[in-house]
Amino acid sequence: MVQGKPGDGLPRGEFLLIRLLLIPLVRTFFTWQIAFWLFKREARIIISLLEELNEEEKLQQIVIDKTFAIEDHSRQFSLNMVIEHLYITGRKVMEIITALSQEREYSEVVTIAGVKPFANRSGTLDDFKAFIDEYKTFFAALPKHHSKMTKPHPWFYSFNNFDWNSFMYMHTFIHRRQIQAIIAALKEHR
Repeated sequence: MVQGKPGDGLPRGEFLLIRLLLIPLVRTFFTWQIAFWLFKREARIIISLLEELNEEEKLQQIVIDKTFAIEDHSRQFSLNMVIEHLYITGRKVMEIITALSQEREYSEVVTIAGVKPFANRSGTLDDFKAFIDEYKTFFAALPKHHSKMTKPHPWFYSFNNFDWNSFMYMHTFIHRRQIQAIIAALKEHR
């Protein structure tokens, strides 16, 4: 059975691997364009995976095995719930990047629980597709400088605008793997 509540966090080993290795690697080797290209690639994969399924499959909540960088609470999501989480988080990150790019403080407290899905509902894939198009336009107009202003991630470091843009890729990649795990579990339960 799935344990925990939203925001309980990751196992210590995963947390340290992300904090001490993955985030520094991304900061060192990514550019604005690389992070954006990888984000778009992950979004395309997610959309293609979900377009093959019917709405009933997308609404079915199923418990998956532990997946890297997915907290325990989120292991019983439906595909639509994962997509809603990506949409909610993406909109929030856009607000943060906008403020930081203008060297303004983003004063709203960001929590993991605050970006969880509100419900298991239909139509989330259309919302996600619309968001991806909006993010592409947003990114094209975004000034590509590294802001001095930062905003703490609820679990990791204080990120500047570049870090948050890179986070969009990492976050989408992590949840694409969750989506694949849910699809595999759905196939096993047929």
